[in-house]
Amino acid sequence: MHHIKNNRTLLFLVIGGIVLFIFVGVSLWSQIAEKKALEDEHASLISKMNTVEKNIAKRQAEIDAKKSASIKEATGIDPSLIKTDTTAAKSYFKPAFNWKSGGDYDKTRNDYIESLGKDNTFTATYLPPDTKIDTDDGPLSYIDFKGLQVTMGDIHIVPMSAEGNRIRYVAFVQYFMHKDESDMVNPEALEESEAIIEFTAAGDVEKGERRVTEVNARAGFQSSLEP
Repeated sequence: MHHIKNNRTLLFLVIGGIVLFIFVGVSLWSQIAEKKALEDEHASLISKMNTVEKNIAKRQAEIDAKKSASIKEATGIDPSLIKTDTTAAKSYFKPAFNWKSGGDYDKTRNDYIESLGKDNTFTATYLPPDTKIDTDDGPLSYIDFKGLQVTMGDIHIVPMSAEGNRIRYVAFVQYFMHKDESDMVNPEALEESEAIIEFTAAGDVEKGERRVTEVNARAGFQSSLEP
């Protein structure tokens, strides 16, 4: 009798183990299937999102192409050329509005004079001679005496006329006068200055020969009392 009771206990344990094994197996299988379904759904959503992004990019490219064609038809100027000339102008004018000492200033001024000529209006307006102060130790730069620095901000160029790929622009150059590099952490707190300059961009773009020439300070508005 005791033997039969032990057999029943063992049988119940075996049956319980089998049921538990089946339950755990079904639960694990269900989790694996659910995970696989979520992964498939995620992959499907990623694929759809990529397709939508490609369609948007394609549509934007078509819109940009039509816009460029319209601008070129109306003005004779390729918008991509304006973008190229903006980069060229920024590179050309950056030294004039990025100096940190009297020595930097003098070198920059001399470089532009050598490029543009002694009597050019650009250096006369935006890079005039630095005043030298007489001290017991000799002449001292006014820029160094005041501890002045200049940092260039944004530049915007507007085409005025074009002859083929030779384009005449007006450039609006933003710059900030300050005394320390830390001042540029918050440039909004500084007083903004603006240089208005005329220049011509010319040269073969594909050969990388685009250059800035014929630079002049913008004369601004003029009027005459004569009829």
